[in-house]
Amino acid sequence: MKNMVFSLFLLLASASASAGVIGFDDLPGIETEPIANGYAGFDWDGLGAIRADAYPGSGYAAGTVSLANAAFNLDGGTAAISRAGGFNFVGAFFTSAWLEQELAFEGWRDGVLVYTSPASYVIDTATPLWIGLGWSGIDTLLIYNSSGTQWAMDEFTVPEPASLSLLGAALAGMAVARRRRPRAGAAPAS
Repeated sequence: MKNMVFSLFLLLASASASAGVIGFDDLPGIETEPIANGYAGFDWDGLGAIRADAYPGSGYAAGTVSLANAAFNLDGGTAAISRAGGFNFVGAFFTSAWLEQELAFEGWRDGVLVYTSPASYVIDTATPLWIGLGWSGIDTLLIYNSSGTQWAMDEFTVPEPASLSLLGAALAGMAVARRRRPRAGAAPAS
């Protein structure tokens, strides 16, 4: 019984921490400053953070899903997000800053292209679009745009390794507890 209770506790803990969401709200949101490498454990090439109120009525304001800030591609070009040792990219919200445009994505591991988005995604200035790719085992995510203008990204979501470990431990514990529990109506083994 103790094993089952502990396993259920681990399962609940892993469910509440199932994904790491980076909202960029703890950054100052100064649009001329790039996001520093190492922020949230990633390197950010060509990306800055901007406050939602920097340009009222723009896609920056509409695209800030979290509290105060969103990331954006500084020069309007390609952006890269990388992490030594790799990561799994669940998805993020994207909004165009100024005009409708298309985004395409690539996932790389050790210099080898392992994923490419099956199509480009059309984003506008009014509504954030969740782009969920569910790519695992990449070390670099490249984001391309068609217009050469800025886009906003918020709630960059990656699984937290600790929560995956908790989930595995919980499921293993439940399996062990289930195997040890006698079935209803069965006589206990002597």
